[in-house]
Amino acid sequence: MKEYRFTWLFVVSVLVFMLVSSAAHAAAPAVEKLLPEKGDVPGFTIMSDSLNYGKGEGITSIYDGGYELYTRNGVVDAARQMYQRRKDFVEVTVHTMKSEKAAKDFVKYWAKERQVSKVTTSKRATGFVTVKPNVMAYYAMGKYFVTVSAFYPAERATKDVNAFINVIESRSAK
Repeated sequence: MKEYRFTWLFVVSVLVFMLVSSAAHAAAPAVEKLLPEKGDVPGFTIMSDSLNYGKGEGITSIYDGGYELYTRNGVVDAARQMYQRRKDFVEVTVHTMKSEKAAKDFVKYWAKERQVSKVTTSKRATGFVTVKPNVMAYYAMGKYFVTVSAFYPAERATKDVNAFINVIESRSAK
């Protein structure tokens, strides 16, 4: 009888944990749900305690100064997560914009700022990757504006930044 009680308590505990975990994920802002998860980009792990979320003026938790540029251009909220592969670091930020047009216009703004003449367009995304001052992607995916920054040599970083963009693009289609 004691064995069944232990088993029953264990099963109930696991079920409660699963319900709480899935409820927490469901309650997460949409921008957080677009961030790559563990295993989405081979070789990269999520750095612990690196997730930041901000809404309105709370975006200052992500942008230490200069957040007004983002809110003026239509950013409603944003989530940032850091990823690591050995000594390589990638930072991903997903922003909810007021509209799809605002997201595309912000990509155009950054293309002009970074002096990039070619912006690519696919079925679900519009954007570009630049290698100066570091490897960074700027993309609009529907009403989301996404940036991915890599902090290591461009030869490897460009491929990795594109891998992160591809994961986010596929997640945004769901």
